[in-house]
Amino acid sequence: MNKSLLFTLPLVAIISSCGGSDPEHDKLMADHKAMMAADSASRASMDQMKQATQKFFDMWLSGKSDGIEEFVAENFVSHNPIPGVTSTGIQQMKDMFAVSSATFTSNQVEDMNMTADGDRVVAHYNWKAVNTGSMDPSMPATNKPIDVHGVDILRFENGKIVEHWGYMEEMKMMQQLGMMPADEGGTK
Repeated sequence: MNKSLLFTLPLVAIISSCGGSDPEHDKLMADHKAMMAADSASRASMDQMKQATQKFFDMWLSGKSDGIEEFVAENFVSHNPIPGVTSTGIQQMKDMFAVSSATFTSNQVEDMNMTADGDRVVAHYNWKAVNTGSMDPSMPATNKPIDVHGVDILRFENGKIVEHWGYMEEMKMMQQLGMMPADEGGTK
């Protein structure tokens, strides 16, 4: 609930119990109703952004992008696309899904936590998969599992994802795949 509502609710209750017709009272009640309506609309919008974010993850895990236009804008931009993906717009997202699913199988996301604020959703998750495809010619498939944490930040406009930033434990992933030595702390 909006913090400002916590302070206005007791005041509104006191004023409304006094009764009578008072212009200040009527204005306060109208302001309160407007604030409640705005808070309700904001929560609905944030819920819709979280649902679109969940669809984003479901498509990423499946590698299928059919219907992506429903929640990703044509002018979509990823600020850190998968290496080798050079396309732009919504095609960039489709290509990233395809490359990821060709490189990793048995994809699972666990312990997803999403937070919506303003025009963004931040999703923190644990990604588990198996590297069954080549990442590029110099990195053939290892058939080893990965278990890493990641964070994706999605910015929305008019109900659709327009920007993406993603961060995950790349060094830990490369160590798990045997493509990089474990650090002295023993990260696995």
